[in-house]
Amino acid sequence: MEPRIFITGVTGFVGGTILDRLYKHHPNIRVDALIRKETDATQLASTYPNLTPIIGTLASLSLLKSAAAAADFVIHVGGDNIPAVCAMMDGLASSLSINKGSSPSPRLISLTGIRSLIDLSLPITGVARSGSRPWSDIADLDTILQFPKTRMHAEADQAILAHSAAQGVGTMLVSPGQLWGQGKGVLKKESHSAFYYATVKSRGRAFVIGDGSVPWSWSSTGDLGDAVVFLMEQAIMSGDERREQVGVNEQGYYFVRSGEVSLMERAKFVSERLGLGEVESVSVEAAKEIHPFGHIMFGCGETTRADRLTKLGWAPKELDWKALMEEEGGQRA
Repeated sequence: MEPRIFITGVTGFVGGTILDRLYKHHPNIRVDALIRKETDATQLASTYPNLTPIIGTLASLSLLKSAAAAADFVIHVGGDNIPAVCAMMDGLASSLSINKGSSPSPRLISLTGIRSLIDLSLPITGVARSGSRPWSDIADLDTILQFPKTRMHAEADQAILAHSAAQGVGTMLVSPGQLWGQGKGVLKKESHSAFYYATVKSRGRAFVIGDGSVPWSWSSTGDLGDAVVFLMEQAIMSGDERREQVGVNEQGYYFVRSGEVSLMERAKFVSERLGLGEVESVSVEAAKEIHPFGHIMFGCGETTRADRLTKLGWAPKELDWKALMEEEGGQRA
């Protein structure tokens, strides 16, 4: 019998993609999905067989706990919500036969992000730092999991892993780079990449901070969805020996990476597509006027290596970021 999955965030760009990939790889899978609106629940239930909507929000902690307790595996795509994820862990712990002396079995994936790698105490210049190197989710794991809690995602990542270990539940944190391509779900199709494209159109010029040489690792939405499904398969649909190779908690942080691109490369390609002139260099203050997080979106970057997924035998398939930018009309960048 196919496993029972409880998933949050299915009406969003990432969660909708993961839900679609679950059914693509396992058409008979049983899914319980947390959904806020009845209209969205009706549409998703009519699209995907064996999907049971659970009407509620991430503030419905008792509901989250009971839904997780009934599931074989939980996938959280609802952001850095510590109480919600901890409630789902409590539910998993209540339904599992846990041997406190053994390594916990992988039972939960929570999506995080690589913006925890950004040190905002350093000046934002848009210029690639000399001597910088990609972050490895194996070699650099101790550093990544001990970042100051003031960094994006860091406090949530650390709290989730601490509670997971205390409950004897195996948790994996999955951290993609910038996301490229159209969402694969039936509701939300576009990410923040559509915002940059729309802003360039309205301004009449593509732009970066500084010289835009700072690079970002990126993942296609499809690759991210496939990576999450792959980890779920290794966790609960493989043999004991294979399952033991899946790192969890302090060994359970996974980058997902399809490639990398500099902000200037992206800006130049957008400018070419729209028939605009040279790329404009804007100040940090001007970037903040465009968007409250504009200085981070347009002036910072980090690169990663998905060593842990590679070690398990997974590899990305969609490697052409320009094709993903133009996919289905290409209103994104």
